[in-house]
Amino acid sequence: MKTWNTIRRCLCILIAISMITGISEFKTSELNIWITQILSIFTSLALIYIIMPSRERNLLKTIYFNLTGRKAFIFKVKYNQHKNIQYDNSNVKMNQEMFYQQSNNYSKQIEQMKMQKNSLEETIDSMTAYKQKLSQQVNEINKVYQDLSYVQNEKSELLTEIDELKQKAEQLKTKTSSHQYIEFLNFQAKNKLQEIDGFDGYQFEKLTCKLLTKLGFQDVKSTKGSSDYGIDVLAKNGETTYGFQCKLYSSPVGIKAVQEVSSGVEYYKCKKAIVISNSYFTPHAISASKELNVDLWNRDKLLDLLTEIIE
Repeated sequence: MKTWNTIRRCLCILIAISMITGISEFKTSELNIWITQILSIFTSLALIYIIMPSRERNLLKTIYFNLTGRKAFIFKVKYNQHKNIQYDNSNVKMNQEMFYQQSNNYSKQIEQMKMQKNSLEETIDSMTAYKQKLSQQVNEINKVYQDLSYVQNEKSELLTEIDELKQKAEQLKTKTSSHQYIEFLNFQAKNKLQEIDGFDGYQFEKLTCKLLTKLGFQDVKSTKGSSDYGIDVLAKNGETTYGFQCKLYSSPVGIKAVQEVSSGVEYYKCKKAIVISNSYFTPHAISASKELNVDLWNRDKLLDLLTEIIE
């Protein structure tokens, strides 16, 4: 079949060559020769079409139909199938199995890589959270460091103030140790005592409260009442509670004041009873105070206390 197609193609080529030769000898002056040559050309074309193999004929049909605008004609090429060729399906199946096996391996690797990716993302998230926590801790440490620096500066300032106060205290100590300064304080205390002599009872109680507060007593308060049970002022010094009776007299204080304050401390549940006066006490009052465990602060004691609180 292949040889026959080759012969047909060769005949077509020879006919075409003879046709081209006849066309080259075409003469217009002689009508009979012109007609003869035209007929020979058509005859040659018909022979070429008849002898032409089917593949070339289909190609010419396709070109003709496409040029004339008729229904499109698709040129199909038929390939010769050799019956002697045999395909080995076992190799194809083996290749398919290898492909599926490799595909499964790749799928497993992809899953493992996804798991590694998720693990890495979790690690990154945890590291990011840890980084934020460390940043917060660093900020807190910086804040503490700033506070520490501020406290250290305040400490330095306080130490400077303490040194200045110590210097002033030494100066005051030197000043107070002088005889002239002591005489000056005694003079002021005597003037204050003379001023107290002109007070009334209420003013003297008020002065006693102020005096006790400056001396370091706590919870100093006046009983303020006619039924005071012999106690005018209550005070506390440490764990000891005191009951004071204030006597503003121009003459010595008698035993009655000692008895009254002794009974008053039992009512107010005080641990210590004291009678304070701008005057002195009678011998009977002094004797009774020893028996009843009552302290007596006379005019001299009051003068000493005034000297302590005068600035």
